[in-house]
Amino acid sequence: MYLHGQFLTLHGETVTVHILAGDDRTDDIEIGDDGAPVRFTDDPVEIRSEVNDTLDTLLRTSATIRLETRGFIPGLFSRSCMETVVNVFKGAECVFAGYLEPMAYSQDFNEAWDGLELSCVDALSALEHTRWADIGRAGVSYDDARASAGQPTFATVLSHMRDRWSGLDITGCLGEGGTRLYYDGSKALRGDDDPYRFFSRLAVSELLFLGSEEDDAWSDRDVLETVLKYLGLHIVQYGFDFHIFAWESVLSDAMCDWRGAVSGSGGKTTPKSVTEISLANVASDDTTISVGEAYNLIRLSCDTVDVDTVIESPLDADALTSPYSNRQKYMTEIAADGNGERAQDAFRALCLGQETAFSGAHETDWYMQVLDNPKWTFRDRNHNDVIEMFCKGNANQEQLPNLVLSQGLSCAIVSFGKVERRPNPDDNSPQNKLDMEDALVIGVNGNVPAAPWGDVPEVKTPTPAMIQAAAPLAAYEGAVSGGVYSPADTGATNYIVFSGKVLLNPKSLFSRTYAEMHAGASLHKNVTNNNGAPEYTAGTPVYSPDHQDGRYYTQKYWRADTPQNSAIYDDHTTHGLEPFTGGVEPRFEFEYSEIGDSSDRVSKIAVVACMLVIGDKCVVETGTQGQPSDFAWRTFKTREQCASDDEYYAQSFTIGFDPKIGDKLIGTEFDIQNNISWEMGIDATGTAIPVRKADKVSGRVRFEILGPVNNAFWNKVTRRHPTFFRHTKWTEEAVPLLAYTQSIMLKKFEVKVYSDTGLLRNLDDSDLVYMSDTDEEFVNSLDESVQLNSALTLAECRALGVTDAVRLSTPLDLTTGYGLVSVFDRARAAQEKPEKLWVDSVWTEWHLPRVEMVQKLEDRPGAVAPFAHYTHPAMPGKKFYVTGVSRDLIAGYAELKLKEIWNND
Repeated sequence: MYLHGQFLTLHGETVTVHILAGDDRTDDIEIGDDGAPVRFTDDPVEIRSEVNDTLDTLLRTSATIRLETRGFIPGLFSRSCMETVVNVFKGAECVFAGYLEPMAYSQDFNEAWDGLELSCVDALSALEHTRWADIGRAGVSYDDARASAGQPTFATVLSHMRDRWSGLDITGCLGEGGTRLYYDGSKALRGDDDPYRFFSRLAVSELLFLGSEEDDAWSDRDVLETVLKYLGLHIVQYGFDFHIFAWESVLSDAMCDWRGAVSGSGGKTTPKSVTEISLANVASDDTTISVGEAYNLIRLSCDTVDVDTVIESPLDADALTSPYSNRQKYMTEIAADGNGERAQDAFRALCLGQETAFSGAHETDWYMQVLDNPKWTFRDRNHNDVIEMFCKGNANQEQLPNLVLSQGLSCAIVSFGKVERRPNPDDNSPQNKLDMEDALVIGVNGNVPAAPWGDVPEVKTPTPAMIQAAAPLAAYEGAVSGGVYSPADTGATNYIVFSGKVLLNPKSLFSRTYAEMHAGASLHKNVTNNNGAPEYTAGTPVYSPDHQDGRYYTQKYWRADTPQNSAIYDDHTTHGLEPFTGGVEPRFEFEYSEIGDSSDRVSKIAVVACMLVIGDKCVVETGTQGQPSDFAWRTFKTREQCASDDEYYAQSFTIGFDPKIGDKLIGTEFDIQNNISWEMGIDATGTAIPVRKADKVSGRVRFEILGPVNNAFWNKVTRRHPTFFRHTKWTEEAVPLLAYTQSIMLKKFEVKVYSDTGLLRNLDDSDLVYMSDTDEEFVNSLDESVQLNSALTLAECRALGVTDAVRLSTPLDLTTGYGLVSVFDRARAAQEKPEKLWVDSVWTEWHLPRVEMVQKLEDRPGAVAPFAHYTHPAMPGKKFYVTGVSRDLIAGYAELKLKEIWNND
């Protein structure tokens, strides 16, 4: 619906009102006299300034259009804010451009002509009703928005707002140019930098605007207000023109030089005329003069958003989902501890489903659930997405662990829990909770036989070629945007820390398979067979080979063919993915570091190879002991840019553990290697990778688990090859650890970032606050906050008494690659932190009382200029500037909010 009409002011000027609903002009209604369905009232249009004071960042206006109608006009009901556009012209000048307030239609319906009052908001106010990245709109996924979040420049933010107002011009008087966005050039990156390129030089992580969950996503108004307030700037709309400025530019006697805020080109100048308020131009004698409030302490708090997680953990409980509706019974351990006939009989009875009174016999049911983290991709050796490939139909959950994780190189998340059952328990109370533990499982499936009889293969797997071909097994793609990980000071160091548990999980060794035992096979063998295969005859009893003192052991596997997860015996599986049962004796003791040296000089057994890329930089491991000095940042090269796989994969590092003398390497759960000493000044445990200012690390995070490290050998000492999938063999006795490993398990895996704050002491994690000085006994304080904050040097951390951190709320200086430390204020000719410039500007204005005035002037062409100065004969020597303009269009006057011009007094 298109509603439009005109009326004359008391000065004989024509005012035209245009209202367009839904961009549909099919129903064209002219606002007219008695013959029309709609007409103006005697007081048709009023425009009001919504400015509270000069602390407002968005200087907004509203309008009221008063009509009389013959009936209900449903087309004027707006379901969303920008659905119905309103333009008001006084002559050829647009004096208001905005929208009908949504969900606000109300009118009487009693007379032939009923009053209809339309409330309108300007384009700046309308931003309150739209959210960044259209979060909340139908068809927009919050998770997708976070995954694709970028690092927009401030110019991009402004362009986004202008795009929101693309339909603001109903009449087409602007042509194809759309709304105009001007900047006064009051701030620059540095004194010698082009101030009109200022906004394109700064960027901020879009993740800040999206919040931690969907309900926290910022409105467009929040985004615009945050960006401008941080820089000490304001924005005001006059018709189709938007002006971004500092109050110092308005106060100055010099004319304002406006340029395109996004393009930096074009523009206009605004002369600083001085108008004397007199009987010749006032519209009434009800001038209001008052003295404004004064503050002698200005405090600006920074609502910082710290980045503590570099890589969102694959095991993050809040992110984990499952393609299956429930856990599933997966495997049962059957065991009898002992070496006599009673142990044999008890073990046989359990395998046949019979009862036994032998106290050493027990069964353990293992339950399993396959999990997924949508922020990660997990693959098999053929690069298939294992969740997409093997987890469908909500049934047969056992397929992924049995067909993938226990068959070759692969990776997935599996949760395990167990219930133990004994025939004669000391405590018969039921187990009231099944505790499940999540693990990132890397299938290795070494080929050394699980039994001590059988031939040991000459070629042990996984081979270097197999590991190379399968890489990467898991991948994480962070949001396009990322934090600024390099500190702002050369004396400080940030650290990316990997922590958690790591385990080389061995194969369990069976006395016989469950199927053999269930079929009644003997538990004795003759070991004289020439080919090494067992012959089960009368003779030596077959204990589980990893318990030579006497233990009979086997495993029974289950499957669930229905979504209800009713498990049945799986007679096709004899050896699947094993949880860490704890029933296998650990193997391969770490005895000494070098021949003849029984001290611990080995700091790291490498287990998992990884690639971490942030922005255009990657981590390279230059040493073998995993010390902080062994890591460096290099410019990342894609596979196409590298001459070989060796060159490409040299851009990687390894995660491992640090054994002590006497530790068993396989079958022991270790902490991920700790290379952090107290002298480093961070409260963390794990493998720390240093990030320094010179590294210039910022941007999107990409992390890959390439695969297991194939170059770890044991011969009472351990050494490694510099390429993770290759190995070097020193002696015939050297044992490749992976060949004896069924899987690698990572638990409680996290990657976080810490700052040492230059090793400064006596600092705390208090709020980041900038404040003015005051020496008065009575304090009247002004407290404000901002959601962006500048990067801190060590001297600033010391002065403010705060620790440093990697912060999502720190803008990025695109010209240096570091967090923004300072900007140049042209009015003060000072290079300072934006927060300090804000405090200084506000203190200068508000620390003394200023005269404020409300004055009605005749609204004639050229009489009302928003960036002009005014004087009043009652206050000689004082000049005033405009903080807000309201209009009564039919009465032909403008009401100006004026404030005394302040300087550096």
